[in-house]
Amino acid sequence: MITIRRAALSAFVFALLLAGALHAAGEGRVICTVVDETNTPVEGAKATLTRAGTGYKLEKVSDKKGQIMLLILDGTQEYQLRLEKPGYKPYEGPLKPKVEDTLRLTFTLAKAVEAPAAPAAPKEMSGNDKAILAYNEGVNLLKTNNLAAAAPKFEEAATLNPQLAEAQSALAELYLELGHHSQALAAADRYLALKPNDPRGLRARYDALKAAGDGAKARATLEALAAADPKGEGTAIRYFNEGAELTRGGKFDEAATWFEKVVEIAPAEPKFAKAHYVLGLTYAKDEKDAAKKARAKEQLQTFLQMAPNDPDAATAKQLLDYLK
Repeated sequence: MITIRRAALSAFVFALLLAGALHAAGEGRVICTVVDETNTPVEGAKATLTRAGTGYKLEKVSDKKGQIMLLILDGTQEYQLRLEKPGYKPYEGPLKPKVEDTLRLTFTLAKAVEAPAAPAAPKEMSGNDKAILAYNEGVNLLKTNNLAAAAPKFEEAATLNPQLAEAQSALAELYLELGHHSQALAAADRYLALKPNDPRGLRARYDALKAAGDGAKARATLEALAAADPKGEGTAIRYFNEGAELTRGGKFDEAATWFEKVVEIAPAEPKFAKAHYVLGLTYAKDEKDAAKKARAKEQLQTFLQMAPNDPDAATAKQLLDYLK
């Protein structure tokens, strides 16, 4: 009885083993190695194995050696393999295992080419940047002597940035050129509000007031200019113009006061030669005063050295001969 039971048990165990062997007989193994373009193993690549027409799905992830082992129970079928990892172009293709064998395959995942970044939207220009742009456009128009077109550009710059002093000074000088004296004076005053006692602004203010016929305010501004820029050529020019205006009116003594300031600033400047001539005439009137007589001769000689061909040169020579 015991022998029969043992024989039956052995037969049952044999049947189980046979059934297991029959099931395993159709399987296949696939070892995938995932590398990049430099043949470096890619860790963390995801493998997805599917079979068309079924809900079959097998997912694995590559180890640090880039390897994935796929155990496929039914190696008789064809499957679809997808390999992917962020930063790489995915691979997708068919896979046919070898029944009762191990298939070793290497797959190369190429680095994904990053799409070029969309060009950044142009940065909105600040008010100051727009002001500088308008100012530069005005300067370029001035270079072509297009004064009428330059003025609106400088006005635009001054509106966009009221603190842009250069725009105000450019307007003051430009409006003087165009003969718009009141506008020139307003621009000069705005410039001086930003840069108090600045010689450029004082020169423009003086010129605007002088052109407008406001002699008193013009001379007050000239005094401020002399204090701010006592040795400047611009100061000497305006002194000279004051003296020349008085000379044309026959007021030589008053003119001499301005011309003395001119020669103090620029004693050897040929453009101011007539200042020496007028001073010589003025000092020569007091011929009994030896000091003034000497000064008259000195000024007349300087005038002849600077402007030997001046229309008044002959008169200067005659006066020198008289003063000997």
